[in-house]
Amino acid sequence: MEPPWNEITIEYNGKVINGAYRTSRNRKTIVVRSLRGAIKEAPLGALTPLYLAKMLLRELEREGRT
Repeated sequence: MEPPWNEITIEYNGKVINGAYRTSRNRKTIVVRSLRGAIKEAPLGALTPLYLAKMLLRELEREGRT
């Protein structure tokens, strides 16, 4: 069974952006999903999952994929 999605909201350039994130079963990677369904993945390192998820959601917004 896959881990559940966790809702997140950030503010970036005066805009509120919603998305969701989850860690892989082995907790080695994190996956972030925008409301449009765009996905970005990254390995977990020293950062907390929530902090990294917010960074990835900002990247999706900069790419125009949110």
